[in-house]
Amino acid sequence: MKLFAKVMIAVLFIAMMLPFTILKDDSGKTMMSLSDISLPDFSMPDFSMPDMPNISDANITAPLDEDLGGKDIFYRWYDSNGNIQFTSEPPPEGVEYTLKGFDPNTNVIQAVNVAPEESGSDEPTPTQNKPTGPEEIGNPYSQDRIKKLYEDAKKIEKLLQQRSQDHDSLIN
Repeated sequence: MKLFAKVMIAVLFIAMMLPFTILKDDSGKTMMSLSDISLPDFSMPDFSMPDMPNISDANITAPLDEDLGGKDIFYRWYDSNGNIQFTSEPPPEGVEYTLKGFDPNTNVIQAVNVAPEESGSDEPTPTQNKPTGPEEIGNPYSQDRIKKLYEDAKKIEKLLQQRSQDHDSLIN
């Protein structure tokens, strides 16, 4: 095994030296020379790093919201390690902070516009009392749709059983 490894190393060395010594091109020159060998460029591309916040920059306060009445107030400040902290309580004494107020009654999701129902008859409609709790709303699904859903599930189950039987018969 050691002899085989030594022979393979020698063959590899000779194969690597062939283009520099014996193998020649059409004009009679060797195919490669030592000047053809160069190392790749390992230099880093020239780009600038973004400025990181400095702890000394953390003591700069932004102007307060004009009207904080009725809003939830949050304090933003930097701790001694330079990490940003958001709290509902004021930071320790001597720490600069910024205030931000958020209205808890503001919707963050656009409301859905529902067209009012139009009655097709001229009969006066009785006053409708809107349900006040989830127990008064009732089931949003009709019995017919639930029955259809159940029947569709049974059809899919039969189809899958038939495919499984066909698959088993093809294998056996």
